[in-house]
Amino acid sequence: MKCVAAALALLGAAQAHYTFPGLVYNGVTEADWTFVRETTNHYSHGPVQSVSDSQLRCYEISPGSNGAGTKNVNAGDTVGFRVDTVIQHPGPLQFYMAKAPDGQTAETFNGDGAVWFKIYEEHPTVTGTGLVWSSENKAEVSVKIPSCLAPGYYLLRVEHIALHSAGSTGGAQFYQACAQLHVSGSGTKTFSGVSIPGAYSASDPGILINLYYPVPTSYKNPGPAVVSLKEDKMHGSRRAEFRRNLVGIAQVLFAGVIFLVFVLAFVIQGGGIDLPDWTKTFQGTTPEQQADYTARLLATVLVISVIIVSAGAYLARRSM
Repeated sequence: MKCVAAALALLGAAQAHYTFPGLVYNGVTEADWTFVRETTNHYSHGPVQSVSDSQLRCYEISPGSNGAGTKNVNAGDTVGFRVDTVIQHPGPLQFYMAKAPDGQTAETFNGDGAVWFKIYEEHPTVTGTGLVWSSENKAEVSVKIPSCLAPGYYLLRVEHIALHSAGSTGGAQFYQACAQLHVSGSGTKTFSGVSIPGAYSASDPGILINLYYPVPTSYKNPGPAVVSLKEDKMHGSRRAEFRRNLVGIAQVLFAGVIFLVFVLAFVIQGGGIDLPDWTKTFQGTTPEQQADYTARLLATVLVISVIIVSAGAYLARRSM
């Protein structure tokens, strides 16, 4: 009887926990551990509870020789994991990636160093009774691979942090796994990252938290911020601002040229400037010839002005 009770207790514990064994891509759920490194908890489904444990990275049963293959995916596509059985505890879902260095593949890369960058973190809904995460009870979770990502071999790490018993140090439970990917696309972006383990502290407010009393009214995800394109957008804004400034300067110069041409024409016609004799061939010597010359000069100045103003308007539209 004691053996039966122990077996039932172990089965109950396993059912309350979960793994991420199957990769999901283009609507196809792959066989368990085909493209996901087999985790130490593949039978027990138990968690890692120390933020300094090396198992926190990929929870590998046999690091360096896991036997999983590499899945070819496209940047911008959605990649998911099947959950065995479902996510049964409240807490945030997070996704990280790490790019294998030159000369290595996803299958040989062990993920050492500050190479892990976060591409997604789940935020809870704050209610009057506590924090609610939409990932709870999910049998499948997924994330979009950044479309700007440079091609290459990557590890994709899924992580769920169960916080139902996180009111004391070491109470938070970490469930994670790493899939092996080759990402294709035209992106050029690479990201700096953090080390895992090393990215978390046991006292981080997103890890050491009592979900029940007092009822929390906010939540801060542990680890680095999610990578984004804000920096690229900022650079783009600076380039646009530079173009606008350049157009503004050009328009001021154009206006100055127009003004100088008009002033010069007026001064010449008023006799304020004594031009060389050879210009009289163009100016004429009779009042009728002078009037004809003036009309032609003003027409020329008008045409030049229209061209300059049109060029300025065109450049202004280009800078928008």
